Amino acid sequence: MWYLTVAVVLVGAFGLVNLVLMLGVIRRLREHTELLGDRQSQRPEAMIEAGGRPEEFVATTVDGRLVSRDTLPPMTLVAFVTPSCDLCEGQIPDLLDRARSMPGGPDHVWVVVVGKSGDPEVVEYADRFHGVATVFIQLGNGELPLAFKINGYPAFGLVDHDGTVAGSTFGIARLDLPVAR
Repeated sequence: MWYLTVAVVLVGAFGLVNLVLMLGVIRRLREHTELLGDRQSQRPEAMIEAGGRPEEFVATTVDGRLVSRDTLPPMTLVAFVTPSCDLCEGQIPDLLDRARSMPGGPDHVWVVVVGKSGDPEVVEYADRFHGVATVFIQLGNGELPLAFKINGYPAFGLVDHDGTVAGSTFGIARLDLPVAR
């Protein structure tokens, strides 16, 4: 009879251990659910986070000028747009207004139109920025989109006086820019 008592005590002990382990698993699952929920609610950065520097690059403007990270002027608005993006089209008027008011003029506004360089739609799109910006036509995997780690279009950023990204956003109206006087 004593072995029956021992068997009941062992089964009860295993049941308690199992219950404690299951409560621990449930608690960990709740923590993971909260972490995943927090991560999904955060919007991705448009490009390199504030304080980061673009990678080394060498790119050619539409007028044939060769530029690099070292020749990037301080306090430069950098915009990445593409003709295949409806949101980009809606941002163009604000981008043109902000480009006209940037101190330093077109040298301090870089507009990167992402698309194929021979595509007439892309060339026409890039022509809209002629005279107010330094314009580039690049593929999505071109030097400039990769150097700035673009996460979507349109993407806007301000490169500070020391070559770091001071801020970035998907909407030009949300970007704090200096204004020419």
